[in-house]
Amino acid sequence: MSTEIENPQKNNSGNLSYPKPLIAWFTVAALFVAYIFSFIDRMIIGLLVEPMKADLQISDTEISLLQGMAFAVFYTIAGIPIGRLIDRSSRVKIISIGISLWSLMTMVCGFASHYWQLFLARMGVGVGEATLSPAAYSIITDSFAPNRLGLAMGVYGLGSAIGAGLAFIIGAAVISLVASTGDVVLPIVGEVRSWQAAFLIVGAPGFLVAVIFTILPEPARRSVTGKPVETAPMSDVIKFVKSRFSVLAGIFFAVGFVNLSVFAAVSWLPVLYMRSYGMALADAGYVAGGAMVFAGFVGLLGGGWICDKLGGLPHQRIMVSAVAGIGGIIGGFLFPLMPGPISATILFIVFFIACTTPVGAAVSALQQISPNTMRATLSAAYLFVVNIVGMAFGPTATALIGDVFFPQDGGIRYAMAIVAGLGFVVAVGLFLNTARHLKGWTPDEDIPAEPVKSPAHAPNLGPAVADEGVV
Repeated sequence: MSTEIENPQKNNSGNLSYPKPLIAWFTVAALFVAYIFSFIDRMIIGLLVEPMKADLQISDTEISLLQGMAFAVFYTIAGIPIGRLIDRSSRVKIISIGISLWSLMTMVCGFASHYWQLFLARMGVGVGEATLSPAAYSIITDSFAPNRLGLAMGVYGLGSAIGAGLAFIIGAAVISLVASTGDVVLPIVGEVRSWQAAFLIVGAPGFLVAVIFTILPEPARRSVTGKPVETAPMSDVIKFVKSRFSVLAGIFFAVGFVNLSVFAAVSWLPVLYMRSYGMALADAGYVAGGAMVFAGFVGLLGGGWICDKLGGLPHQRIMVSAVAGIGGIIGGFLFPLMPGPISATILFIVFFIACTTPVGAAVSALQQISPNTMRATLSAAYLFVVNIVGMAFGPTATALIGDVFFPQDGGIRYAMAIVAGLGFVVAVGLFLNTARHLKGWTPDEDIPAEPVKSPAHAPNLGPAVADEGVV
């Protein structure tokens, strides 16, 4: 079915005009709010580790599977077919359905009384959230000129940092309320434990956000030249991936290892404050959440702005991610090992700025080199790799290393340092290599889907990209 707006406006050259700035930024604002709620629902479990362990009698490793594997596997499995659907159907309607689904499944977590029930509900949250980012990346790229894309992507990506931070802050407020009044009694539901109340409270508002996307306009799809496009068949997608495998794999896995560092650190940050520094649960939530929100503003908006000021070309965006990654290496290795919470928080902020910078920068580069005929599909493939590497393995790798090698109560800090630091070492190497391959790219036309036979056939990505080898 056709999903383009009827009679889209064209400029004097016959190309499609971008939406008016007011409409474009309102759309970004709506996507930003949706992303906040997606990360609140995704990350709230990180603050609830200790009360859930006490009630359900489960280990750090079992908690890590709820944080990562249960969510990420179905998030990624559903992502590719959903991406194809987004390339062919109304993106705003798909987002509305997805928000409703993940909000419902977050609330289902609040009714769970057994581990397996939580595991299944977290799978459902992952399926719902798989709709948002592939559609959002496509919509934003169709709404802004390339020299404005980095800032717009940064604003959208800021929702992840604010959402993750608010998850800890809201969770801390709920825990504080329960500590002073006893178990929460909710209308219809009745009496629930503190961690169950947190899931119910953060899940419910998502249904209101879903309503916003029933009234948003669907922007016309365009190529990098501004011309309208049709959805590419899957055979063309496969050909394109084969012809640009080095660059695509470089971006996918570089951000994947950044995500590995992110989830290794963030999933256990409140636990670090409680076990290593003796903080109360609520105080740990407020400190962790506030640090993430502040660092997210700097990394996402600052990184996007710098990329646009440098010229906004893909290799420039990837280089900014690489330079930021140096701070990620330093902060990742050091912040969990600091002797006090203040020094740990300062270095965590440095670390998290490095983590959030590629969210806008690298994703913008991917959108620029992806033909719009297959943009959501490639975004879904990107999210598949990023979340399998990062979300599925980051929390669990940290928990396993902690349980096996550092079983003492404060041992999680050493596991965090190992995984968070090494993840960024790999990511920086991949970013540097990918930036080198991208240096010759020019935005003169969508890249042909046929495999490249020689450097002469690859003017958009430069001679180095014609190689199909792994980065």
